[in-house]
Amino acid sequence: MKRNKVLGLIFVISLLILYVLLRPVNVLVIKNYHDNQILFRKKIKPGYSFATLIKHSVHKSPVFEYYQVDRNGTILIKGTAFQDLGWGVPSTFDYDFRFEDDMMVITNINKPIEFLPFRVSYIAEPHLILNKERDIDLTKIVDNYERIDVMIEKVPYFIYILRGEVDVF
Repeated sequence: MKRNKVLGLIFVISLLILYVLLRPVNVLVIKNYHDNQILFRKKIKPGYSFATLIKHSVHKSPVFEYYQVDRNGTILIKGTAFQDLGWGVPSTFDYDFRFEDDMMVITNINKPIEFLPFRVSYIAEPHLILNKERDIDLTKIVDNYERIDVMIEKVPYFIYILRGEVDVF
C-alpha cells in the first residue's frame, strides 16, 4: 500500500514536470534578416508591447508605430502617432484618432501580422522601444539598409530553456 502511494506520487510529479516542460511559451525573437543573427530572444507574457520610432523621410518628424502581443502569440498593430500630415500619411482611415501632444494618434487598429520586417535606414534614425522601458538606437546595432525581423515563436518551455535568452542590445 505504501509503495503504491509512493509510485502514484512519483507518477503525478512526473506528469507535472512534463506539463511544465512541454507547455508552449511565447518567445520574442528579433533577428537580422541578412545574416540570421539573433539579436534578442526572451520569453514574454501576453500583453507585451513594443514600438518602432523613425524620423519621417520628408517631414523629418517622429513617427511611432505601436504593437502588442496577444495571448495566442500574435503580434497586433495597435496604433500609430505622427506630427505631420501630407506625404506618406493616409488621408482616410477607419480607426479611432485624436490629437495629443502635437501628434495625431491613431488607435484600435488591432491588425494581426505574422512578423514585423523593419528596414534600418540611418536617415530615418530608427529606434525599437521594448515594453516601454528600453529605447534601442538600431543604427548602433544594424548596418544601414539592413532589415530586422521581429517575431513571436511559440515553443515548448524546455526548448526555450535550451536555447536561452539573447540580448545584443
